Amino acid sequence: MSELRIAIVAYESVLSSALFGLAEAFQAAERFRQQSYPQEAPIECRYLPAGSSIVFPNARCWAQDDSVDVVILPPCSAGVTPVCPAWLREWLLRQRTLGVVLASACVGACLLAQAGLLDGRVITTHWLLENYFHQHFPQVKLDLDAVVIEEPDLMTAGGIMAWLDLTLRILRRYYGSALVSQLSHYLIWDSGDREQRYYRRFQPPMQHGDAAILSLQQWLETHFNDRFGVSKLALQAAMSERSLQRRFLLATQQTLTQYVQLLRVEKARELLETTSLAVEQIIWQIGYDDRASFNKLFKKQTGLSPLQYRQRFGC
Repeated sequence: MSELRIAIVAYESVLSSALFGLAEAFQAAERFRQQSYPQEAPIECRYLPAGSSIVFPNARCWAQDDSVDVVILPPCSAGVTPVCPAWLREWLLRQRTLGVVLASACVGACLLAQAGLLDGRVITTHWLLENYFHQHFPQVKLDLDAVVIEEPDLMTAGGIMAWLDLTLRILRRYYGSALVSQLSHYLIWDSGDREQRYYRRFQPPMQHGDAAILSLQQWLETHFNDRFGVSKLALQAAMSERSLQRRFLLATQQTLTQYVQLLRVEKARELLETTSLAVEQIIWQIGYDDRASFNKLFKKQTGLSPLQYRQRFGC
């Protein structure tokens, strides 16, 4: 390889901070390569104009018929779901047939999915997009615990700022850990392994249309720490236990036990982040008595122990 040719797709509604940040990160990596690893292939990073008007007129860009090695789909502006134009879908499909590595960060995965390039693949994206992918791309398999999932021909990153993790992963593949370490120190960015579930929050589904289940969910918001069984919840919902379990699972995609556990862990997160209460007090406040069982549940959901969570996210 005479040079590593990277194309950053500047599509309509692309997040400008990610668009320019990606280019600047690769430019910094190229400076370090020149200083410390001149024998390695140069990094040539340019934009591929795809509808965005924020690319400067004098910016270095690839033409659609230029050959590249890596294509990156950055995140987009908050609250926007990007639409992949027909020509870009065809261009991405052509890159796949040419052996180009396709990479996305956050919502950028939607463009790859719209092109049919993620069917049957295990990918990650922002955890808030879980329902969107289930509805529009059910053939795509999600692993929303991962910050980055890397395969030989495909790399996907999760959160909005995960474009930096993606940058480091691309550089590690082609240049090794030494350059990555140098760049991560310069950027003051942790290049170690992280999990998206550290940040993922439980968002109870409320748009299912079952009024009785919605009423029970609203009741659970203020009674989550009560000691209750299915019989009490069925009485609260005014239906049989069997009907409640069936309708609750249909509406929320969670069993009653799973839902209450997720709700309690979410409340524990809030208390760990915003108070100095001892863990034992928090456990009692959310409806548990056994610290060992709670610790096991909390770590299963978040990837961290309560103390590790407080150290990372506490005020």
